[in-house]
Amino acid sequence: MSRQFADIIVPVAVPGSFTYEIPAQLQGTVRRGSLVNVPFGQSRKTAGLVVKVHDIPPAEVSLREVDSLLPGETAVNDRLADFLLWISDYYMAYPGEVMKAAIPSPDDLPGRVMKRRPKEAADLPETEMVMPAELNRVQKEAYDSVKQLFADRETVLLHGVTSSGKTEIYIHLMREQLDQGRQVLYMLPEIALTTQIIERLRKHFGSAIGVFHSRLTPAARRKVWQKVSDGSLRAVLGVRSSLFLPFSHLGLIIVDEEHDSSYKQNDPAPRYHARDAAMMLARIHGGRALLGSATPSLESYHNALSGRYGFVELLTRYGEVMMPEMVIADTRRKGKKKGPSAHFTPRLLEAVEEALKREEQVILFQNRRGFSPFLMCSDCGHVPACTNCSVSYTYHKSINRLVCHYCGKSVRLPSECPDCGSVNISTMGFGTEKIEEEIRLLFPSARVARMDQDTVRNRGAASDILGSFAAGDTDILIGTQMISKGLDFERLTVVGILDADNMMHFPDFRAHERSFQLMEQVSGRAGRRTRRGKVIIQTADPANMILRQVLKHDYRSMSSAQLGERALFGYPPFTRIIRIALKHRDLDELTASAARLADALRRHLGNHVLGPEFPMVMQVQKWYIKTVMIKIVSTLSPSKVKELVRRAMDTELKSPRKGLLRIHADVDPQ
Repeated sequence: MSRQFADIIVPVAVPGSFTYEIPAQLQGTVRRGSLVNVPFGQSRKTAGLVVKVHDIPPAEVSLREVDSLLPGETAVNDRLADFLLWISDYYMAYPGEVMKAAIPSPDDLPGRVMKRRPKEAADLPETEMVMPAELNRVQKEAYDSVKQLFADRETVLLHGVTSSGKTEIYIHLMREQLDQGRQVLYMLPEIALTTQIIERLRKHFGSAIGVFHSRLTPAARRKVWQKVSDGSLRAVLGVRSSLFLPFSHLGLIIVDEEHDSSYKQNDPAPRYHARDAAMMLARIHGGRALLGSATPSLESYHNALSGRYGFVELLTRYGEVMMPEMVIADTRRKGKKKGPSAHFTPRLLEAVEEALKREEQVILFQNRRGFSPFLMCSDCGHVPACTNCSVSYTYHKSINRLVCHYCGKSVRLPSECPDCGSVNISTMGFGTEKIEEEIRLLFPSARVARMDQDTVRNRGAASDILGSFAAGDTDILIGTQMISKGLDFERLTVVGILDADNMMHFPDFRAHERSFQLMEQVSGRAGRRTRRGKVIIQTADPANMILRQVLKHDYRSMSSAQLGERALFGYPPFTRIIRIALKHRDLDELTASAARLADALRRHLGNHVLGPEFPMVMQVQKWYIKTVMIKIVSTLSPSKVKELVRRAMDTELKSPRKGLLRIHADVDPQ
């Protein structure tokens, strides 16, 4: 029997793959996509993913053998293998990092016998299936346009205002794909959104649709993986990680709320953008991608206007329901109030009171969790800061501790100022926890709930909070951006945006775009049925152009202005960006390394290299950070720039220095 070899990826952060010899007894069973046990390092064994089987031995290298095939069927088909390698190449991640993120651990794979199996998550109860509702005239026109564009476009952008009925169009498109025997992936940016949507989808697709996200038990994730692999689960509702399921015949990927920054994975690697990756996955399968949003990302909108994507607009609400009334509440006129009403304008309090009298519901949006963003000594101005990170502690009253939102360190609340000994320590600013306390004091008979990272840590907490609100058991829901998107509540008529200024004046080139998106999305939760909703926006900058555009729901004006600025200053979508982050525990060593790396890149790319600079938070977990940014203009080859970056990073990592240097590249950072 001739010798056979396998190129295998192992789940560690090293470049490329490793070649192993396939022993005679495994030849014919080990193939591309197989998961195998291989020896790695001095004494350990690890799981590996076979990406190529061949008969060409590496020259003058002593090879180790594949130890065994992991139990169960081949977990990764050719299309998924191609997709994983594309993710690694495009996002400059090590193949092992992609494997670690994408492939379940061996104990979670189908066919694996476990000594202690976690309790299986209960299947969703069977419901009586119903046919999709008939589309109205405007929806039908949009649906027909999407289908027509799919004839010669791989991707279509559906720009539909809030409550325009996009989901019903998605359902009709899904039904068509399933009837043709193809699979469908319906993506959402937040786990919290899946609960409300899956109940609606199950009415139409029954057990043919499942849910996939990180909050499922390992056993439940294994079950979904197996059902997708064997084809019994033909539709999946999921978040970012659902892209890595072993689909075999994917006909349609729907990326709902496609503008949402939660689709971008930041840490750890691979730092992929699920919206962009979804388009590539659809291409690999010969399928189509539908991007949907009331506030499309400027990148997608620009691609649609330029003809790269198909483009369909749905600009009226379903049932001719009016868009919500938008009201600016000037916080400069409220004076220096104290007490529980200090953070609310009279107009907002009046709107909340009227809604409660009508037995309607209210959402109050504040995109900052905790009780107070920081404490300050009233006598000397000292602000307690994290000793690991260059940020102040956030005060969490429920646990009476100061917490760092970057490294998680928490300390007791100081009884006196450590600098001057004063006991006059004040809370500054306000987060969702403080809003909840004050609302309970102002409206003692109202049933109040809060939804942020602190209240949804436990499995099922998010669905419980939203379920209570949907059932009418909660009158006022206070939350961060996780309550701003995709939710649909019949009795919700008033939305309060408590601090628009914090969003609009954030130092980032996307700040105005994101401010518009957040305010438009959260306002879109109000008045989605018969009664017109009201949105109160609190601001000290009422003349701001973004607010004027939000008041008119004028996405076109916002996008035109922002695209003009981006073109002028060379930002996406007119350039592509790679951001390189360097980390070291010694500031001098970091400064020297960052300067050498930037100089090396500048020799090839000139003034397209910016930095090095400190980010807003220059130290996290005792690691100092500097960043170098590369703008890839249309005259540069992205693949050649990435190769330059790889070489420069490798050279700098090999340079002599004291201590450990960490470098990573982030392609298309958000």
